[in-house]
Amino acid sequence: MKFGVFILGDKPNHLSEREVLANVLQEARWAEELGYDEVWLAEHHFSPYGMLPDLPQVATAIAAQTERIRIGTACMVAPFHDPIQLAERIAVVDVLSGGRFDAGFGRGYQSHEFKGFGISMDEATGRYQECVEIVDRLLTEENVSYHGKYFQIEDVTIYPRPGRKIPVWGTVMKTPSSFEWLADKGYGAIIGNPYQVDPDLKGALDIYLDVQSRKGLDAATGNVWALLNAFCHEDDGFARSYPRQSVELSIETHRKYSNPFERGGEIPADYKAYADWFEKHDKQSYEQVLNSHLTLMGNPERIIGKMRTVIDMGWRNIILRMSRGGAMERSKVYDSMKLFAQEVIPAASELAAAAV
Repeated sequence: MKFGVFILGDKPNHLSEREVLANVLQEARWAEELGYDEVWLAEHHFSPYGMLPDLPQVATAIAAQTERIRIGTACMVAPFHDPIQLAERIAVVDVLSGGRFDAGFGRGYQSHEFKGFGISMDEATGRYQECVEIVDRLLTEENVSYHGKYFQIEDVTIYPRPGRKIPVWGTVMKTPSSFEWLADKGYGAIIGNPYQVDPDLKGALDIYLDVQSRKGLDAATGNVWALLNAFCHEDDGFARSYPRQSVELSIETHRKYSNPFERGGEIPADYKAYADWFEKHDKQSYEQVLNSHLTLMGNPERIIGKMRTVIDMGWRNIILRMSRGGAMERSKVYDSMKLFAQEVIPAASELAAAAV
């Protein structure tokens, strides 16, 4: 199995911007020290929900302070970017990191971010797909020309040239057409969102495997990651109570800034699946997060028991959101990451090996 650490750059009120970004780098260094396989960064704009607006820039800083761990993005919001400039930034970080970068993309969902960039959410899917296609071609080909609805380029070759094929990922959840587009392009999938209480990971994985099979592709799980909440401590009661304040802060911040449309307003055409957004998020609570069958909060024994469920679903790559809200004491975040790495990861890896 592979385990990654999800880093959003949450900003609680009591931390300065400098402290938040220092914590981001520190958590990446911890992940390398403790043997995690990858850190995954998330792009957001215009709110304290997430303070990482330029992921290649942050990835470059992480690359300078680490040697082994892979650095992925979950995700870069493609509709907000010029594909040529984005491809150049990706190429730089991949070369500087020695080929450790994984380029993950998504279409975005927060309406205030689209408003800030002056982009219609009705264009999100089209811009996302065109941008990703262009970036991928610029990273692998020379003299690239592309004539789409939103982007046109003519005979472009970027430098530096990556010395390898940079893996490309897309964030998805339920829409079969999204999985089919990723499969057609040969891209990996990142399934789940950092705010979901109880994501239908089994249903999503089934869609992924079905699409792969129908297209005659290897229906293995090595090219897909799941994103889950986690906190680990020897004292099960402490592990389940301590994150409350920080997680509730995250829930409230997300409720304030992350709506995909105005309450009572028109739902953008590309976001009809979000029609029940307010119904779900108005009621979201810490207890819902804690008691989800896929939340990995507890002592190692409890978490290993839940990992059996995750493994039985077919998952082999897990991204852990281990400091949700950004307000937990740093020493406790480190201890949680360390205990998870020492006790949960080896046990989960044994379970996965036995399930083959």
